[in-house]
Amino acid sequence: MTFQKGVCSVIIPAFNCEDTLRETVQSALAQTYSSLEILIVDDASRDQTAKVMKELAEEDSRIRVFFLSQNGGVAQARNVLFQHVKGEYTAFLDGDDVWKSDKLEKQIQLLESEKCDLAYSSYSFIDGEGNDIGHDKIVPMHCSFKALLKENYVLPSTVVMRSTWLQDRAMDGTYSHEDFVFWLGLLQDGAIARGCVESLVFYRLSDSNRSGDKVKAAKNRWIVYRDFLHLSVPVAAWYFLQYTLNGLRKYRGI
Repeated sequence: MTFQKGVCSVIIPAFNCEDTLRETVQSALAQTYSSLEILIVDDASRDQTAKVMKELAEEDSRIRVFFLSQNGGVAQARNVLFQHVKGEYTAFLDGDDVWKSDKLEKQIQLLESEKCDLAYSSYSFIDGEGNDIGHDKIVPMHCSFKALLKENYVLPSTVVMRSTWLQDRAMDGTYSHEDFVFWLGLLQDGAIARGCVESLVFYRLSDSNRSGDKVKAAKNRWIVYRDFLHLSVPVAAWYFLQYTLNGLRKYRGI
C-alpha cells in the first residue's frame, strides 16, 4: 500500500462522547502541522455522538466518518480506521482528549530527526470540564520493551507513528489493555520508539479512569504478562510489582 507522503492521518474512536468530541476534533484541526486527514468511527454510541460527527464532517472536508452498527470496543474501532489510513503518519486521538496546537509538528520532527518509528509524549491531566488537575506525566525519551513492561507510559492520544507499521497489523481486543499489547508487539518486531518530554496532550480523567476498578486493571495486566508474553511466575511477579509502584506514582495527587 502506498501512503501519501507528508500527510498525517488522525484516527479517533468515538463512543458516547457527544460532550467532548467537538473540542477534541477542533484541537486536531488547529494543528500547526496542517497536512492531515481526520478519521472518526462511531462505535455504536447511545448518545448524540454520531450527530456531532456528521456535523463536523460537513464543516471540514478533511474529516471522514464511519459508523459501526454494533459496539465492538476501542480495539475494533481502531482496527476499522487502520484500513482507511492514507497518510504517511498515523496519530492516535481518543474522543475526549485534547492536543496542544504544535503537537503533531513537534512529534513528526522527532520521528524524522531520530529516524524512529513511533513517537509519544508527556501529557497533562484535565477533569471533565477541562480544568487542569494534578501534575504532568513526564515520559522518558527512550522506550524499550523491558521498560514498558514496568510501566505503560505510552498514552494512545500522544502517539504518532509511521503508517507502514499498521499494514497487516491489528489491535487485539481480547486483552483489555489493547494499546499496551499493541505497543509491546511493535517493540518486539523491531520498532524504535522515542518520547518527547514536553507535555503535548491534555488527558481527560473521568470518574471511570480516575477511580476505576483497579483490581480488574491489575488482573488484566497479570493476564498480559502470563498469557500474552508467557512470562514465568517469578518474572511476571517482579514486573507486576514495578507496574503497581509506578501506578501509585502516576496518580499521586490527582
